[in-house]
Formats: sequence, C-alpha cells, structure tokens
Amino acid sequence: METKRYVMIKVAQETCKNGYRNVLRDLVTIPEVHFIEQLDGIFDLMVQLECPATVGYAVADRLLAKRWVKNLQVLQVEPAEPGETMPPTVLEMAAKA
Repeated sequence: METKRYVMIKVAQETCKNGYRNVLRDLVTIPEVHFIEQLDGIFDLMVQLECPATVGYAVADRLLAKRWVKNLQVLQVEPAEPGETMPPTVLEMAAKA
C-alpha cells in the first residue's frame, strides 16, 4: 500500500553556500519525493514522500545519510489514497492483546 510521509529536514548550513539549490537538485532525483516546501523555523524543508509502507523509513534513512542533512524527523504516515486504512501499529496491536 502506498503511503504519504512528511519529513522535516534541518539542513547543515555549511552545505548551503548557494542557498538550497544543490539540496533541491538532489531531492528531486529521489523518485519517492513528491513535494518539497521551504520552511522558516527549526526545520528548513518539508518533504512529502509517497512510497510503500515497508520502504518509507528506508527512504528517510537515505535522506539522513546525505551530507547536507543535519537532522530530520518523520511527522506523519497516512494512506496515499482516500478511503484506505493503515494497518495497525505495534502499539495498537499490543493494546488489543
């Protein structure tokens, strides 16, 4: 099942000599990236990923390995198609047991 994940990225300032141009060029080469928005505040970018639930965190790990990423946080996971439901989380399954 395809999911949307929103990843907040703090960019390492020493890698932004020309603004975010190189960062954005790098991000658009990642097939799972569907949306990029520049932010003001603690994080510099919000990136929307669309990918199967099983590979979402692997994509976030690939982003974290980029030299221009200082840190990141995955905010939300939701079904990509309206009306689809997400499988239960580990905590939800444990609560039912």
